[in-house]
Amino acid sequence: MASSHDFGAKAEEFAAEYLSSKGYCILHRNWTWGHKELDIVCTDGKTLVVVEVKARSMVGFPPPEDLLSVKKEKMIMEASEQYLYQYAVRLPVRFDLLMVIRTGTVFDIEHLEDAIIPGVE
Repeated sequence: MASSHDFGAKAEEFAAEYLSSKGYCILHRNWTWGHKELDIVCTDGKTLVVVEVKARSMVGFPPPEDLLSVKKEKMIMEASEQYLYQYAVRLPVRFDLLMVIRTGTVFDIEHLEDAIIPGVE
């Protein structure tokens, strides 16, 4: 049986393929700053999109909106600020959540745009 790390890596690969198929340009995967990580950083041509990928092997538990804790959102914001500074990004930024759900051998995606709105708790 595959480990949860293997499942997570496959889910992130599936998420990147999904985003590419939707026209997003992947800039970085698993970008790190200290102990903080951004799963996928991409652009849709006019917006920088920071994507948090969550993998689940069952539908409906927990709902996608409950997957990002305040602590995780803060870590994503801090890493994103450093990313914007380091690469001198001058685009608007959006924060999405991509939930990869595995049912048997089938993967499905639930894409929630604007999952994190900076300054809103």
